Amino acid sequence: MKLKILIFITGLLYTFQLAAQPSGDQNWNTTPFFYDQFNPPRSNWSNDHWMDYPNDNKWKAHLSGCVTHGEYEHQVYQKEYAVFNSSDSTIQLQAEYAGGLIDTSDYTIPVGGNKNPDDSVLYYYSGAICIGQTGKQQITYGYFEAKCKIPVNCGAFPAFWLWGETGDPHNYREIDIFEYSWETTTNPENYREVGTPRFFGGQIYYYNGAKPEPVASRTYGRYRYNIPSYEPDLTHWHVYGLEWSPGRVKWYFDNKLVGSFVGDSIPSAGMNLVLNNAVDNWAINNQGLPITDGFPNEMSIDYVKVSKLKCNCGTDAVIQNNTQLSAFNFKVYRNITIGGYGYGIDIPSNSHTVFRATNGITINGNFNLPPGSSLELVTHPCPQ
Repeated sequence: MKLKILIFITGLLYTFQLAAQPSGDQNWNTTPFFYDQFNPPRSNWSNDHWMDYPNDNKWKAHLSGCVTHGEYEHQVYQKEYAVFNSSDSTIQLQAEYAGGLIDTSDYTIPVGGNKNPDDSVLYYYSGAICIGQTGKQQITYGYFEAKCKIPVNCGAFPAFWLWGETGDPHNYREIDIFEYSWETTTNPENYREVGTPRFFGGQIYYYNGAKPEPVASRTYGRYRYNIPSYEPDLTHWHVYGLEWSPGRVKWYFDNKLVGSFVGDSIPSAGMNLVLNNAVDNWAINNQGLPITDGFPNEMSIDYVKVSKLKCNCGTDAVIQNNTQLSAFNFKVYRNITIGGYGYGIDIPSNSHTVFRATNGITINGNFNLPPGSSLELVTHPCPQ
């Protein structure tokens, strides 16, 4: 179609057509900020801080400083349950029933770590990893991606997520890239079959313990996704992705956009990256006893990757013709002006093009967006 338009966008997302794949956004750096394929030799954890050793200490074998995680979960994270598998270059987060109630004398806490004071009864051992490399404990904004196979039994609660505090221990923020739980699959809004291995989701969450309910916590930006019957279920390899940029979150499954949220309430401070194989309340039966069906199980992870946006936020960019468009160095600029110099601008066929700026994007003159192509114009603060 031919468009003759003048658009100036500030503080908004303008989308002609939803993106099909995150790889279509050329503003992301092709060199990952963080990348681990779990290639050997990776065999053990240090005895004190539980860092992967003798490599570059990318990971901790627990949730930052914690080996437990509150009243709704029943596992203790121990380093022996985060297993580097050299035969296929993966890491396996294993969960198993302990044979009975776990006492504090039955597990180890790393130096500087702690036990969550709000713990429920603990019946299972499990594995978790959190980014631990010096200077990379927290990440602000990025494209986060992991390739995983997950358990789907009753009580299994595997997840790939971000969390952070703002300096106040009562002020907590979380972005769930994906979670699986029988609670998720029985969400009454979706009327799903109990325990289906095809349904999962994620959300954005905050908690402020200094305020009474209902203000204290809120879940928003939620997505839920049901895998079509002709595709493999969650026990097979899938790629889970999330774009987190200022005021904008987009969720992907196998490079397909499955959810999005835009708004000022999206977290803007650094967060920790975690993958864990938790055990939730569905593992406790109606008599208050732990179940053993489905255990032991494991969450397998093939790789974890984090990319950052390229930024030149103090510079304006101008695209006068198709030659300049084909050679354009996609980054976050201050202002972008497209067209208006006596030449037509043609977005390539069957492409997804994204322009990002901190102040505004102007399109004028003859502008062609062909059928089958998509265009996003995005303005947000500089993500640095």
